Amino acid sequence: MREAKRYSAGDWSLTCGLAAVGCLLIPAIGDIISAPVAVAAVVLGLIGIGHHDTGLAPKMLPAAVGTTLGALALFFVVVMFIAGGPVG
Repeated sequence: MREAKRYSAGDWSLTCGLAAVGCLLIPAIGDIISAPVAVAAVVLGLIGIGHHDTGLAPKMLPAAVGTTLGALALFFVVVMFIAGGPVG
């Protein structure tokens, strides 16, 4: 019997990074949704890279791409917050 595929922290990081970038495209509430998802992408990506370094994960590319996308999304959230001022 084959073992079911187990998703690693790097795979989840890539998923969250793509979701964070996608949420940035939603007008008005995209920043609020994107920020926590981007933080999750960065944290999971760093965990995935650490797992690759210790030999627990076979691939590092999804973790690196997820971390990068999450960091870019966070950067754009901060830029949009500074440019738009506080909400309310």
